Amino acid sequence: MSDSIQKYLNLLSVFCDQAKKYGDAPYLWSKNNKHYQSLSWNETYSRVKKLANYLKKIGIKNEARVMLVSENRPEWQISDLAIMAADGISVPAYTTITSQDYEYLISHSEARVIIVSSEFLYSKIESAINKLKIKRDLIIIDDFDLKKNDLIVIHKWDEIQSMPRDNDTDHVFNQAIRKNRKDIACIIYTSGTSGFPKGVMLSHGSILHNCEGAHEILGSELNNIDDVLFLSWLPLSHSYEHTLQFYNLYSGNQIYYAEGLDKLIQNLGEVRPHLMSAVPRFYESLLQKISLQMSKENKFKKKLFNDTITLGRKLYEFEKLSLRSKFYNRILSFLVRKKIGNRFGGRLVGLISGGAALNYDVGISLYSLGIPIYQGYGQTESGPVISVNYPKNNKIDTVGRLLPNTDVKISDEGEILVKGENVMNGYFKDPDATINAFSGEWLKTGDVGVFDKDDYLVITDRMKDIIVNSGGDNISPTKIETMLVMEPVINQAMVYGDGEKYLVAIIVIDKSFVNEMQPSKKIIDEALKRVNHQLSAIEKVKNYIIVDEEFTVENEMMTPSMKIKRYKVLEKYEGDLRALYSI
Repeated sequence: MSDSIQKYLNLLSVFCDQAKKYGDAPYLWSKNNKHYQSLSWNETYSRVKKLANYLKKIGIKNEARVMLVSENRPEWQISDLAIMAADGISVPAYTTITSQDYEYLISHSEARVIIVSSEFLYSKIESAINKLKIKRDLIIIDDFDLKKNDLIVIHKWDEIQSMPRDNDTDHVFNQAIRKNRKDIACIIYTSGTSGFPKGVMLSHGSILHNCEGAHEILGSELNNIDDVLFLSWLPLSHSYEHTLQFYNLYSGNQIYYAEGLDKLIQNLGEVRPHLMSAVPRFYESLLQKISLQMSKENKFKKKLFNDTITLGRKLYEFEKLSLRSKFYNRILSFLVRKKIGNRFGGRLVGLISGGAALNYDVGISLYSLGIPIYQGYGQTESGPVISVNYPKNNKIDTVGRLLPNTDVKISDEGEILVKGENVMNGYFKDPDATINAFSGEWLKTGDVGVFDKDDYLVITDRMKDIIVNSGGDNISPTKIETMLVMEPVINQAMVYGDGEKYLVAIIVIDKSFVNEMQPSKKIIDEALKRVNHQLSAIEKVKNYIIVDEEFTVENEMMTPSMKIKRYKVLEKYEGDLRALYSI
């Protein structure tokens, strides 16, 4: 892709163009009275304009920060765009974090205004503001009763949107012609696996770079579809889904907001989307559910299912099939793949996997079952996408080819270094951390990787997570943990062993498996034996402890992007783990 494709100055200029192009066509869809209802492009523009005008009236200017705390819904993107149009900077925050976390984010970002959706989230924000003892404006999306609080000035979403039209300036258009690609669009706080989160400053150009690259990659698959539908489920506070919102805006796609994880499969059937994104844990859980359902079927159906995966894998790995096997595989496409595909609506062009490494066996099994899954790679600091697998050129054991106009080199230590417009402007109010994040003009990803013979990027390790045992061997815990959680009885796992002779682990049992199978130490031992059989001598897990409490965001052992906070887990369990070495 040449630089000539960079026709937009900023994200608002894209929105202005697309609203003018699509007008009264539907854009944002959400559930209302058990049915999906849409907002058109024109209606979305009108609501963005009204909110932007109101934000200006209550003092937003000169890149003042506005925090956004909401579930995925049309108001989320309307708010995000309105903040930019008011010359503010959007600060997305997860809905799952604690009041103390909000306290830190409000204080550090110096957010002037907070947009919050529900009564439950308001209670956490109110608690944070009371502790900070600072006065703030809050825009409330849902309508609920509020007790008076002298520190909080309340503004109601419906009242803002029902204000009569006036002759106010169109701030959306004004900023669309004023802002440039280097200006900051948002500050996204990283989850923080090792301490306080850092505020990543992403420019309009950073996000546009991702949008332009993704549009070029997916264009050949989607250009012949009149109305491309995207199902939004991952938190919009995550840079991955946040940028995908703008990719859909850039591409003129319609966005449907899922009702949540518990209704995701139902929403897939209702929306019948062409595109959706998720993290590897979702795909692992999905395969487990499909496999568990199949285990209850008769022998004939089980055989069809297993043969579908076997033949699909052989085809993917370029093994030669006999004429009989080719014919049988075509029958399986009709009997198995089509039926599974219909559960997802029957017209998926791509399920995008990102946020962590996708287990190869999970990926190849789903792909063999006819589910088009494409793994990508990136991080918040890079917009976030660095590389992605292409339709018709999918290598499941890699994270794909570099996004257009992205440079990557491998350092002498094996670390992946990135350069391009997608790279962040730096960390907000943290010049030292910004300096440490770069090697010259190259962003240090903290990931270890190599390019294969076809120039596909392969992630091999995480530099700071590598365990160095007492023999000086470097071991990747992520690889072993991924294999452990693929065992149905194991829900979560964390491997330990820095400076020790061998590895041990914390294991959280899958509760649904407990109820069905009444597992005991023997079943865990058998699962561990299967995993160890696939590992080298230094990678084998020799002992473990079982804990009842899951790693969650609420108990601060998991980041909102579902990564284990190792230091937090060790605060609680390191003594128990060390005791395993004296047994």
